[in-house]
Amino acid sequence: MLTGRISLDLQARLAVEILDQDGQPHPVDALLDTGFNGELALPPRTIRQLALPPKGDKQNAELANGELVQFSLYTGTVLWNGRPRRVDVLEADSAPLLGMALLQGSRVTMDVRYGGPVTVTPLP
Repeated sequence: MLTGRISLDLQARLAVEILDQDGQPHPVDALLDTGFNGELALPPRTIRQLALPPKGDKQNAELANGELVQFSLYTGTVLWNGRPRRVDVLEADSAPLLGMALLQGSRVTMDVRYGGPVTVTPLP
């Protein structure tokens, strides 16, 4: 189970542990983004700090405003429900984002008020 809180600006925030190239976990505060259908998006600095390996060519994506952009793609590993899980990581100039592909197979509950709990649990 992952837990987090609703921020003052009403964003669902979760601490996710991402493994670096040596397998050491690093906590990353990420926003739960139901409009992002990928797994994980990280800023360039975080990707460099974790030394994530690139994964092929750039990937096309459509932003919420309809703009088409290209993102560099990396391979990462997160600790998900206590186990390492390989994920595709998009390089994005934004806050770290948890997307719907990472949440697939999970139940998300939250009390949407400042400080309200956010939980992500696996579906049976």
